[in-house]
Amino acid sequence: MSALRVDVHELIAWGLDEYPFRNATPDFNPKALTCKIALAHEVLANRERHIYGDAVLATKQESVQPLLTLASQRDDLQKEYEGFVWTLGVVDLRRLLAFQRRLVFDSARQPLEVVTQDNWPSLISIAIGAKRNTEYRLKHNKCSTDSLDINIHSSNPDLQLRLDPKRGEGGLLPFTLYGGSPFLEVAELRGRWFLRDGYHRAYNLLKVGVHHVPAVVISARNIGELGATEPWFFCEEQLFSDRPPRVIDFLDEDLVLRYKRVPLRKVIRVRIEESLEQFDEIENTGDKL
Repeated sequence: MSALRVDVHELIAWGLDEYPFRNATPDFNPKALTCKIALAHEVLANRERHIYGDAVLATKQESVQPLLTLASQRDDLQKEYEGFVWTLGVVDLRRLLAFQRRLVFDSARQPLEVVTQDNWPSLISIAIGAKRNTEYRLKHNKCSTDSLDINIHSSNPDLQLRLDPKRGEGGLLPFTLYGGSPFLEVAELRGRWFLRDGYHRAYNLLKVGVHHVPAVVISARNIGELGATEPWFFCEEQLFSDRPPRVIDFLDEDLVLRYKRVPLRKVIRVRIEESLEQFDEIENTGDKL
């Protein structure tokens, strides 16, 4: 992120977590925050209870099935959801629940292309996106004869260093950089439908009145497959409450707290140490010292 400040939109009607940036702005007003939270609680209390219903639009899906079938053949799509029960479908963003508390917007990022509801090729291009950025800057913290500390810095908050056994088979280091899923993902768990990934795209689409979008549709078998496992997400009790947080709530000014914070970068720290250890004959190794 290159902006001096980024904009945070946080849902506040379901309690607050520990987030130091919320109270760190120069214009932070505790009394105003208390009033804002009270209003959000009141708005939520007056909302109808959640009604179970299918977010997948079968009729819409039929009309764009050839495009979805073609998109489903992508190798990276097949690899991303190996081991999951999934398909491609058309969903209604207004029916999806949200487990993310906050959305962060950087004004320096490329805005979403202008798209209309009936432009299905463009919508598929947005939802089944291109590979995400894995650019990084390498920094050596410490280097000696028997150890090496490396920091990988990136503006992509979802960058990961993953084990890739296939690279190891070719004599390369068995690691690869992964930029995060480029796909808009929806998951169903216990009869409720959640936006699993693609929150910023969903927010921008809803803002321009686009509600029906293609997505990867996952039948989650547990909360882990749903993906709502990080401590900064809404907890399971809140997600399965009578009035759970919804994706469209990010567009409701009465339910959202807006503030700015400093930009953050992703840092992956790797320590490499060399040593000699006693050989274990039980281990199946190809090399001997």
